[in-house]
Amino acid sequence: MFINDKKVKEKIMIIGWSQNELARRMQLPKGTLSNVLLGRRGAGRKVISGLLRVFPEERLEDLVYMEGRKEQHACNL
Repeated sequence: MFINDKKVKEKIMIIGWSQNELARRMQLPKGTLSNVLLGRRGAGRKVISGLLRVFPEERLEDLVYMEGRKEQHACNL
């Protein structure tokens, strides 16, 4: 799975958090979150559970793409 980086970045901008603050709240290393948001690596269980814990009002389907969906989304922009 891949993170909907646009949605996550929009949420942290509205809240006023940095990417480092999000990583801290998700209990992840900063580099891990950066690589996931850049699409360099997929989102595993820890990343997804961290996002759902930090943004409990969001649905899983709005925060992540299944395999291959990120490429489809990029083509539609």
